[in-house]
Amino acid sequence: MEQNTFLFKAKDHLVSQKEFNIYWDEQRCYANTEVAKGINLEAFYKADSYSSHKTEKNTFLDYIYSFVQKLMLSYKAGFVKKQVNNSVLDYGAGVGVYANFLKEKGYAVSTVEPSETARKACVYKGLVSYKAIDQIPNGARFSSISLWHVLEHLPDPNTILLQLNTRLDPKGRLIIAVPNLKSYDAKYYKHQWAALDVPRHLWHFTSIGLIKMVEENNFMFQSQHPLWFDSFYISYMSEAQKGASFPFVRGVVIGFLSNIKALFNGEYSSKIYIFEKKV
Repeated sequence: MEQNTFLFKAKDHLVSQKEFNIYWDEQRCYANTEVAKGINLEAFYKADSYSSHKTEKNTFLDYIYSFVQKLMLSYKAGFVKKQVNNSVLDYGAGVGVYANFLKEKGYAVSTVEPSETARKACVYKGLVSYKAIDQIPNGARFSSISLWHVLEHLPDPNTILLQLNTRLDPKGRLIIAVPNLKSYDAKYYKHQWAALDVPRHLWHFTSIGLIKMVEENNFMFQSQHPLWFDSFYISYMSEAQKGASFPFVRGVVIGFLSNIKALFNGEYSSKIYIFEKKV
């Protein structure tokens, strides 16, 4: 029985300026963006301002994004499981900022990045980079696999999770970060919440929904952790996109409120989820 409920329309501010319907799935506890069959999703990433594929900083938002990104590298690296082989796969690596940080720390890092432009940036940094999982040599296994704000982009996340499971060492660690549809800033901005990022974000997760999906693909949930800065960045972008006065100030205020409320209910703007492979 269908249990999908219409939530609202959200606008693509980056490329098309079109609106997309978002539906809530009561059974799975997450929402999805409705996209027409046969739509070319790659076309919606072809924008000079798409953050994870950018190599140059031209706007105030670019500098904010870059600053937060660099500030969080050590924090994110702390979740990588240290084993004998110290091999890491960063899936959806963008231009390889995080992967390169790990490489400089002595990890053997491989990346998967479907965008040709972003993949070239990874190779330029000296990273091993593949377009898809099936291009990775058959015998390659990793002690940690990370997906930083990637799972919400995947047309078929269940298939990718199963493929990644076969590439993970026994007791290896899967690290996933996604925006949280139950956060205060998500509820405050509703259809204007920048982390909806339609149609690039096909899925809009809650903690319950994300954990359920991943565990159904032969993983065991271990822990979850906040990404504190995301509330400020997303709130600022939300204010800017809706044309508010003083968007940075407003964004800081809403981001701060979101983090304060999350101290009590755990619903941070974005969260990191740690899973281990079932053996």
